[in-house]
Amino acid sequence: MKIGLISDIHANVVAFEAVLKDMGSLDKILCAGDLVGYNPYPNETIELLMEKNIHCVSGEHDKAVVSGDIQWFNREAAQTLKWTVSQLTRENMRFLETLPDHLELDSVTVHHGNPNSMKDFAFEYDQEKICGIFDTIDQKVFAFGHTHVPVYKLCGEKMILNPGSVGQPRDGDHNAAYAIYDTVSHEFTVKRVKYDFKQVQDTIIKEGLPEIMAERLAYGR
Repeated sequence: MKIGLISDIHANVVAFEAVLKDMGSLDKILCAGDLVGYNPYPNETIELLMEKNIHCVSGEHDKAVVSGDIQWFNREAAQTLKWTVSQLTRENMRFLETLPDHLELDSVTVHHGNPNSMKDFAFEYDQEKICGIFDTIDQKVFAFGHTHVPVYKLCGEKMILNPGSVGQPRDGDHNAAYAIYDTVSHEFTVKRVKYDFKQVQDTIIKEGLPEIMAERLAYGR
C-alpha cells in the first residue's frame, strides 16, 4: 500500500491543490494536522480535505481556533488565528472540532508533534531528541508534522517520518512538501512541488494579514 503523508497545510489551498495533483492516485492520504493559520484560505483548505476524504489529526493552530486560546502564539500568528475564526463557516469549524489528537491507520500512527506535549516546540530543533520522544509509542511507524521540515529517522526498528509542510516550508526550499510511504517496502520518499506562491502572497496582503506571512513563502523559512 502506498500512503501519501502531508502536514501543516496552514490554509494554503494553492499549495495543497498542487500537492494533490502531483500525488496522483494513492491508496490513502494521512494528514498530521495544522490545517489553518498563517495563510488566507482556511475554508477552501478544509473543504478540499473533506472532499478528498483525507484522515487528519488536530494541530495546535486547529486547536487554538476551536478553543480561542491564542496566548502562547506570537503576535503575527495570533492575528492570523483571530482572522481565521472570523472567516470559518460553522460547518468547517465543526470539522476542526472533530479532529482527533492521533490516528492509527494501516500500521502508521499519526500525531501532530510531540505526543507527550502539544506545546513542546524544543524538539523541532534537536533531531537527536526525536527517538526519545517517540519511544513511548508502541507502533513501528510514526508520522508527525509540526516542524515544517522533512525528517526520516530510524530509531531501532521504529521509523519516524515527517513529510515537511505543504503550506509553509521552513527548510530553505519554498516548494510545497509531501511524502509517500510504501507499507510493503517501507520506502519513504519526500517530494517537492512548485506552486504559485505569489498568488498566496497577494491574497495575504489583500486580506490584511501580517506581511511576514507573505514574505516567508518566497524563501521557505
